[in-house]
Amino acid sequence: MELTIIGFAMIVAGGWIVLAGGLRHALGFLMFSALFNGSSAVDLPALGGSSIPPVQFALLFVYLRLLLPGGGTLPDLPRAMRANRWFAAFALYGVASAFILPRMFAGLIDVAPMRALMTGDLFATVPLEPTSQNLTAASYFIGALLIVIAVWSMMRRQGMAGTMVAILVAMAWFHAVTGVVATVLRDTPGDAVFDFFRNSNYAQMDDAVGGFARIRGVLPEASTYASVGFALFVANAELWYRSVRSRRTGAAALVMGLVLFFSTSSTAYLALAFYGLVFAARTLALPQVADFRKARIALAALFAAMFFGAILLLVSPDLIRSLIDVVKRMTVEKSASDSSLQRVFWAMQGWEAFKFSWGIGIGAGSFRSSSLLYAILGSMGVIGVVTFAMYLAGLIQPGRRSSWVATDDELDTVGGALGVAAVLSIVPAMVNSPSPVPGVMFAFLAAGSLAVRPRMVEVRRAQRRPAGQHERLAEEMLDELRQEGLARP
Repeated sequence: MELTIIGFAMIVAGGWIVLAGGLRHALGFLMFSALFNGSSAVDLPALGGSSIPPVQFALLFVYLRLLLPGGGTLPDLPRAMRANRWFAAFALYGVASAFILPRMFAGLIDVAPMRALMTGDLFATVPLEPTSQNLTAASYFIGALLIVIAVWSMMRRQGMAGTMVAILVAMAWFHAVTGVVATVLRDTPGDAVFDFFRNSNYAQMDDAVGGFARIRGVLPEASTYASVGFALFVANAELWYRSVRSRRTGAAALVMGLVLFFSTSSTAYLALAFYGLVFAARTLALPQVADFRKARIALAALFAAMFFGAILLLVSPDLIRSLIDVVKRMTVEKSASDSSLQRVFWAMQGWEAFKFSWGIGIGAGSFRSSSLLYAILGSMGVIGVVTFAMYLAGLIQPGRRSSWVATDDELDTVGGALGVAAVLSIVPAMVNSPSPVPGVMFAFLAAGSLAVRPRMVEVRRAQRRPAGQHERLAEEMLDELRQEGLARP
């Protein structure tokens, strides 16, 4: 175990949060750590070159802060498990599958391992066997569950919903600015600053398409950058649509969306197109609840972009042709590339593993996929798919107005925006995730949503309780919610 400079800096910051900081600092520290997912806080050479990323290292200090005597969050930890029981079942089964299933099916099926084979064969496979990657996948599942519990517990405090909104805005600006600056400084001495943060044992994909440098910021590749950026974009866009700090969230969504468009990432293009369809379908299919003013603003922004593109075409036609060529190469033409064929092969491994194991799965971390859905299907089988689907359904809650538009209750509105954003944030993972573990941005948004919205249901239930022996219990519940800022006096 080797502590890196980044890990040392996190010890200093985390130590201050434990000793003198508040829950707002802890939440910001944890969430901002996710922007450095290509970094290493602690190297683990004994585990085949694995490392502890900053976000998981930050969890240590966050839990120390949560468990401090008098902190008031200890009783919330069991409640957090109950509120996120479907995700807990999903994660714990993922941990169990990583240790049990590779041994059960060892040598019975050939798979492409998580670590690429240096054979030159795009479709190389090896017999299934337990590896350090199973342990890595299990640790990521545990980390994701701990993130969900910690964020849910912190979001229960008064004012924390507004804190998360502010953090998401700041993260979007930071992610967008670092992406642009890193691209501008590419192949200059200033690029060393960003290389310092890319110290993990990931393949560093510093490439260009059609003469355009791919945007990746402090992360190892453009696809990873786009996945994080899209989660931040859609979170701010959903908050803006519901008029939650509209100016700040709207500006953050606009800037992040523009950077994603110029990122030359096929993941970004697919995710942005999918969100555009969802946005349009929501407006057209639910006109009785749609916010047409915000829809007109979004449409105006689209036309403004087209007008700007027309001006560029007149001023610099070669530039526009180059941009169009990049988009074509990263979308239409990429479907016939060797990389695309390899990704299809990796994804179909999940389906083959699912059929071979009779719906049980062959264990998290046992094979490399290129789709979150097929990774869950092949690694964790029916149990993994059902538990994750039930968790997603609990996030959407389609019967609630806040899932679609703003409501009179700000907490309910924020919860709806975060829930929808959490589900949409996994769109990039559906086409590029090598493992069955959802991203940390999904965990942040999902936990934040469930910490806010279900409590509104509890308030209504408490208000409907009959008089008599249950009346005191209802009053106690309402008093508790008022103290936490989740119910009005």
